[in-house]
Amino acid sequence: MLGVQARSGAGSRWSGWPRSVLIAGPLGLLILVGLVIVVARAGVPQAVSLPHWWGGWRHREQGQLHGWVAAGIVLLGAHCALWVWMMWRSLRPRTAEIDRPGLDGDHEDPVRRRRRVPALAGLAAVWALPLLVTGPMGSLDVQSYAAVGKLAALGLDPYEATPGWLSDQFVAAVDPMWRWTPTPYGPLQVALLRGLVNVAGTDVALAVLLIRIVAVLGAVCAVAFALRAASRADRVAVLVVTGLNPVLLIHVVSGAHLDVLVGALAVLVVVLARSGRHASAMALAVVALAVKLPGAVLVAFVLLDLLRAGPGVARRGAFLRLAGSGLGVLGVVMVLCRNPFGWLAALGVPGISRNGTAPSTWVSYVVAAVTGHSSADDLTFAFSIGRTITALVGALAVCLLLWKATSGTRAAAFRGVGWALVVLALSAPALYPWYLVWGLFAAAVGSGVRGRVMLMGLSCALCLLATGGDGTSVIITWALVLLGVLGWTIWVGRELLTSRSRDSAGQPPLPVSPTRADAGMPAS
Repeated sequence: MLGVQARSGAGSRWSGWPRSVLIAGPLGLLILVGLVIVVARAGVPQAVSLPHWWGGWRHREQGQLHGWVAAGIVLLGAHCALWVWMMWRSLRPRTAEIDRPGLDGDHEDPVRRRRRVPALAGLAAVWALPLLVTGPMGSLDVQSYAAVGKLAALGLDPYEATPGWLSDQFVAAVDPMWRWTPTPYGPLQVALLRGLVNVAGTDVALAVLLIRIVAVLGAVCAVAFALRAASRADRVAVLVVTGLNPVLLIHVVSGAHLDVLVGALAVLVVVLARSGRHASAMALAVVALAVKLPGAVLVAFVLLDLLRAGPGVARRGAFLRLAGSGLGVLGVVMVLCRNPFGWLAALGVPGISRNGTAPSTWVSYVVAAVTGHSSADDLTFAFSIGRTITALVGALAVCLLLWKATSGTRAAAFRGVGWALVVLALSAPALYPWYLVWGLFAAAVGSGVRGRVMLMGLSCALCLLATGGDGTSVIITWALVLLGVLGWTIWVGRELLTSRSRDSAGQPPLPVSPTRADAGMPAS
């Protein structure tokens, strides 16, 4: 009756839409518009000359603009908190809706239920909009991308030449820390950047815009692939975990990090391998490896998955096709790309920064404290030991996850590959928020509530840990926001897991309407 009345009233246009979307849409848009304005006014602490974007960019000297920086941290925290609330609304089990009918769970009316995925996709687009019309946020890496492309376009080898060799606006926009380092990006990524800069010519702003377009298209494809791979019962949860994720919005849609290409390819590789098309899966895995090192995990997965499947002659024939496919793609890369293996010598470049977010950094300082190598000169030794320990532990965990990925169900394959890529990021010498997108999409598809809660916590933690600045007020604000958001995230995660435990302990499920599109689909 209420639904009929609503359709006949002034609010009929919105009567079938999930209430959480109607609340989060304008609120999230307001927060992100504010964040865009505040970040532009706060400027950047690096001594760079950036292309002009709406809102302007300025250099922030040490001790200046503390109010703008603190406001940006608060708004980012508010956005993370709002996303956690959306996660809560989408992941809670059906039994949580018994006493609150008409909200966003499986107890809602059929019209609203059918609109949940397109409504959430529209929400993701609305949230992304303000991030597309301002300068890149989160880091200056996209400026390094453009400089690498310019070096390659000039016929120089970015694995030997550095952005500092340039003397134009391309190098002026690069973070000084990376002006004299070779690029650690794979040959296909360098070739892509070269092509984009050839189109942009001498206009660095246009080059950055083209790179952002590629990153956004990669993000759209990654989310679409994840939704297609997920069961119908899981698509709402997968869309919220990936498409609305602040890491994706801030560091891919805005920051234009091309790591998302590896995340998109990871989903396709698992789909192809589990469909028995190992040769095609290996071809895409080699492509991912030629974009960035994490693609090696995908190569290992495809190889192990074939070795553990099928007996005898059929497997030997499939192995030959797989080897031919992988070597064929590698041969094409070697023909098309100059110095295709030069990037291997530059893989240690990200590690020159002693990144405080990385677990390897924490282990290194523990080693320094235990061994007494705490002076500035001795820290190099401690970091070598700490990073080696972390890398070995991470490699062991990756191997175990890939073993499980190739011995279980289709969901187990997505879960194992996705979390193997996440563990690889966590055990790297440096850890940045956008590294999470290597395995985000596959892990979201294959994980249950517990895994998605972990992705929620990691996303919020990495987003907020990557912020900060100098000044007492900024540090206090950052600490309070970090503790507040993480506390809220832990509470929501605990509620979700507790509700799921109660649901699986014997509470009767809600009756499912005959119009439910995903009736009978198992949850992964």
